[in-house]
Amino acid sequence: MSDQRLSLAIADYDRVAALADGRVTVPGAELDVRTLAPSETFYQMLHEDAFDVSEMSLSSYLIARQQGRAWTAIPVFPYRNAFHLGLYVGERSGIQRPEELRGRRIGLTEYQVTAAVWTRGVLAHDFGVDPTTVEWYVERTPELSHGGETGFRPAPGVQVHPVPPGQTLESMLVAGELDAVLPSPYPGMASRLNLTSAHDLKRIPGVRRLFADPWAEAARVYREHGFLHCNHTVVVQNHHLERDPDLALNLFRAFAEAKQSAYDNLRRLERSSLLLGGPRLDDQQEVFGDDPFPYGFAGSAKALRTLVGYSHEQGLISAEPAVEDLFATSTLDT
Repeated sequence: MSDQRLSLAIADYDRVAALADGRVTVPGAELDVRTLAPSETFYQMLHEDAFDVSEMSLSSYLIARQQGRAWTAIPVFPYRNAFHLGLYVGERSGIQRPEELRGRRIGLTEYQVTAAVWTRGVLAHDFGVDPTTVEWYVERTPELSHGGETGFRPAPGVQVHPVPPGQTLESMLVAGELDAVLPSPYPGMASRLNLTSAHDLKRIPGVRRLFADPWAEAARVYREHGFLHCNHTVVVQNHHLERDPDLALNLFRAFAEAKQSAYDNLRRLERSSLLLGGPRLDDQQEVFGDDPFPYGFAGSAKALRTLVGYSHEQGLISAEPAVEDLFATSTLDT
């Protein structure tokens, strides 16, 4: 069988660079790598199945799969964080603690994005802020949003409003019309679907992070829950998996090899523009270990079950799938 030529859309993470530039190859496949902002990749994939292999929002994957999309994931999770750390508040709101978000107005890029699902889940389960006690404002319009492609409707009791035309999360926060916002978590990768990013907000007087010590809060989440939030996975069009039963495992191994290549280069921090990079890497490894971006099903099963539970209780999916069923069978033992 000749090599399949497959399009792969993914952001420019250092963890995939060796795959994108051809240093790592996939047996039986020739990759045509497209480097795109995640929100743009997800929109194109939801809108028209634009790629053969694609980075995909885990939240949108759960919704799309329930709706019958012919995609199957491999247990590659290229981006993780503790996403509630991205919350910014206006000083005039007087908010000092996350518990004080009850009854307030919070802005989001859109409601169904995975970072928002994780943030609402943490606010509800760790700080007692139920989503029904908040007024939510979303920046993306339906025709340019992921939720517009999946038919998003808010759950009963949840108030979701559009950001008024001509305004952004940033302008509403500065004006005191929002109390907090969760902007795009991808500084430098904003697409036409993101109007406000964390890079914009951190430069504005009178606006600050809700969590003044984000490192301490990330460490708390990891120590108490045992994982950082996995935000994206990688999906493959089913007809390619049917044509080549080895493709899923070969892709997984290639992604894992590319990630290890990035880790091997990480200590070359004398060439980095990150001051005190060595000590910062030491701090990271002390809390999160040598592999802060674990791939494979077993090591992420708890995080995935938690996300599925959050998605269901927030009304984004009508039933909780078995997380094993979300991934290619050949990759479950990796």
